[in-house]
This record gives sequence, C-alpha cells and structure tokens, in this order.
Amino acid sequence: MRTITPEEQKTIQLDLLQKTADFCEKNNLRYYLCGGTLIGAIRHKGYIPWDDDIDISMPRPDYDRFISLFNKPGNYYQVIDMSIDKKYGFPFAKVHDTRTFVDELQYAKDHFGVYIDIFPIDGVGEDEQVYRILRWRKLLHTKKANYYQRTLSKKIINTFGKILLLPFSAHDILRKMDKEARKYPYGSTSRAGIIINPYGTREIVDISVFDHAIPKEFEGKEFMVPVGYDTWLRSIYSDYMQLPPEDKRHSPHVAVAYWK
Repeated sequence: MRTITPEEQKTIQLDLLQKTADFCEKNNLRYYLCGGTLIGAIRHKGYIPWDDDIDISMPRPDYDRFISLFNKPGNYYQVIDMSIDKKYGFPFAKVHDTRTFVDELQYAKDHFGVYIDIFPIDGVGEDEQVYRILRWRKLLHTKKANYYQRTLSKKIINTFGKILLLPFSAHDILRKMDKEARKYPYGSTSRAGIIINPYGTREIVDISVFDHAIPKEFEGKEFMVPVGYDTWLRSIYSDYMQLPPEDKRHSPHVAVAYWK
C-alpha cells in the first residue's frame, strides 16, 4: 500500500465535502460546517493551519435521511455509521473514500478510508441527558482504546476497565448513547447541540442558532454554516478568534492513511 501524503488527504477530504454538500443541496438536506472546520471557515477561510480533518453536522432528521439515501452501488464515496456496520465504533457517521485505508493508532482497528465526520444535532431536554451520554462515551473510549503512547499506570487502569466491559460490545454502548441522544426529537425542545461530542453542556445552545444556513468561504469554495455560528462557537470555545498558544497548535489525531 502507498502512503497518502497530508496534501493528498486534504484533497480527498475537500472532494468528500463537496460531494456531500452537493448531495444535501439536491435532496433538500440541512448541513453545517462545525467544530474546527467552522472555526477555520470564520477565522482562516479554510483549514486551521495545523488541522487535518473536516467536520460537518446535520439536524437529526436530515442526518437520518442522509444515512439512508447517500450510498449508491459502484460509488467509491460511501457513508458509514453504526446502523450500516456493527463493527463501526463511533456514535456519528463518516463519509469515506473506499479506495483508501486509515490506520488510527490510538484506537483498536476500524475499517474506513480517508473521511469527513458527520455529527447529528439533537434536541436537548435536560442537562442530565448530556451527562449520561458523556458517561457512556467514557466507557466506549475504554472499550476501544489500545495502549498506544500510554503510561504504565494508564495501561493498568485501561486493562481493568476492559475486563469489566467484557460483557458489552462497543456496539452495545453505541446503542445506549444513540438512544439517549434521540430522547428529545429535534425541534421538540428549545435547545439543541451535538451532544454525542465530548464538550458536554458547552455544546447546548438555543435551537434558533440553527434556524437557517448562510454561506461562508472554506478553501476557495462556499459551504453552509448556521446563522448563529458565533453563539455556537463562543459557547464551546469561548474566544475562538484568538489563536491558541504555539504549543497547542497541533492536530489531536494520530493516523496514517494509505491507498489500497
């Protein structure tokens, strides 16, 4: 297998983003740039210079429709999530290039190619809903994590946790998270957010943030962001326009990508 360079990965990611955006527009599905990709669009008009991935989000009804409609036989761009593959170990979807393979070193092996992440935006009824999801997320992390770059004490703790979790599969834990996230249908409450994310209650904002989409530039093209993007980003990151200290300017991902 030939290693994919970081520049090639970004080219693939941007094509995945464009194909996803085009599909959403054609099928009247709402989507928004989110996370570091949204910060990048607002602050840099493209990738954050030290970032290496793309994140988008969709209100849960649009997310479910996207999952059910996107995949077509013969296309090498495919969506993968827990409902499509029970071995898939994340509570959100990815659109990935099936001609490629990504080895994410900090987790037990998953089977997907170079990707963009797609997060559901869910209704929030009470803060405890989010805390329950965070507790399940910690268990999922213990279940999936391997011993890459871990201290001896963390290896011992992780091993003990894995033993306790032997009766449960990662898919079992994902189903618990998914059920909790769907507890309040999108639009039935005054608050919403990407609550399967690790940011906890900082993710929760008034649902008016997502009332409609506006275009913003990202790497020379326009993609959609929520009208209340500033409120959303400040809730999660506080002063997101301020650059972090230099020692924090690095990607959290540890992965190598290959052409099959």
